[in-house]
This record gives sequence, structure tokens and C-alpha cells, in this order.
Amino acid sequence: MPELTLQQANSLIDEVLRKARKKEMPPIAVAVLDTGAHLKAFQREDGVSFLRVQISQAKAWGALGMASNSDKIAQRYEQDDLQRGFINALNAMTGGQLIPLAGGVLVRNTEGEIVAAVGAAGGLSNDDEECVIAGIEAIGFHV
Repeated sequence: MPELTLQQANSLIDEVLRKARKKEMPPIAVAVLDTGAHLKAFQREDGVSFLRVQISQAKAWGALGMASNSDKIAQRYEQDDLQRGFINALNAMTGGQLIPLAGGVLVRNTEGEIVAAVGAAGGLSNDDEECVIAGIEAIGFHV
């Protein structure tokens, strides 16, 4: 399976941060994970709280693990008690590595294959997600 290169991952982070500054968001952290959920690239802006590092990675990690953007995981969580129980069980069995909030997005190539996942944290979750999607599209990949 093809992977996002380090240069592409760094360019993607630059674009996510550019969008966040344009939106005048608070400082954010951005993590790019490869398809094996290993950290490929990461940046955290000056002034971002220390937990945003883990949150950004958890959003991307959950998207990869569930093969679904984290906003969809959040929607499942809100659906009913059965789905909440399922997501809570996944979170317990993974040591808290899954956060059901928007901001974790799968990166796909032109063939629709998943090549990475990106997570952002620091602003409102929907704003984090908007920045990630803008970054993915800016470097020529798809959501």
C-alpha cells in the first residue's frame, strides 16, 4: 500500500497550520500517522497546551483504527447507548487512544486508498477538522 512521504506529510502540516492561522484559531497541534498508525510527522504551535499532542494523535489513530473519519466516530458515539458502550470499550482496550471528536481525517490517494491519517487539536473540533481537510486538499490528496 502506498504511503504519504515525509515531505508530503510536512507540507500537509504546513497547510493545516496556514488554515488555522487564517481562521485565527488558538494554537493547535497536528499529527500525521502512516497507515500502521506510526507517527510520521508532527508539529505543535507555540502556546498549545501539552495534552493537544496526545489528542491530535488519538484523533488520527481512531480514524485509522475504525477506517472512518473521527467526526463519524463522534456521531456513532452520540447515536445511542449501544454505540457509546462500543466506543468506550474500544477506548478502554486501546489505553485511551481513541477520541470521538471531529479532527481526525483519513488521507486518500486518487485511487481512494488510505495513505495516512491526520489529527488536529487545539481549536473547536469542527474547526480542527476544517483545517485538516483544507490541508489534505491543498497537497492534492482526498478525504
